[in-house]
Amino acid sequence: MEHEEPGRIRGSSAFFILHSSLRRILPCSPLVLGLALPVALPLGLLAFSSGPMPNMTGGFGEPTCRSCHLDQPLNAPGGSVRVTGIPETFQPGHAYEIAVQLEREDLRRGGFEIGARFSSGPDRGAQAGTWRPLDARVQLQKSADGTLSFAQHTTAGTLAATRGALQWSFEWTAPAHASGPVQFNTAANASNDDASPLGDFIYTDEQSSKSR
Repeated sequence: MEHEEPGRIRGSSAFFILHSSLRRILPCSPLVLGLALPVALPLGLLAFSSGPMPNMTGGFGEPTCRSCHLDQPLNAPGGSVRVTGIPETFQPGHAYEIAVQLEREDLRRGGFEIGARFSSGPDRGAQAGTWRPLDARVQLQKSADGTLSFAQHTTAGTLAATRGALQWSFEWTAPAHASGPVQFNTAANASNDDASPLGDFIYTDEQSSKSR
């Protein structure tokens, strides 16, 4: 068994502490992150353990977590993300418990982000409903302009209690007035926990729900 020196911070632990500072310093831009990559790679700061940037679900032409975790193909064989609890038809104003289930054999840590937006009609692309975390493993993140809200993991929610699988649960309350169907986009990261954005696998899911 490996023994760590007193007061020594393990690489992955240091990355958890330092990442929040990076998010405060860098704008939410894949271009800026790309320019910062050579500097940040040695510290593993781009694995986003305390939560990804907003608008990283892959919906509506936006990027996924693979913008940073970029050395493996999207939705590679050997893993999956499954989102349960999204109703085929929703009742306006009703709350639904949703779960994101991420699986991959060598998964040690992981994360996710999910968004809900109107897929058509006059409000296409606008926020649809609201999120509510059910425990400390999930948090909310606003878009840069404050008009969208995403549910995503916290640092506490990244560790797989059983190697190979992770799950997060939270509530979605349907919009009181629906102008069209709602599109749910999810991106999840099955991480190898090596304190870098390399060797991780990104999986996506898209589902739709209509108003009753």
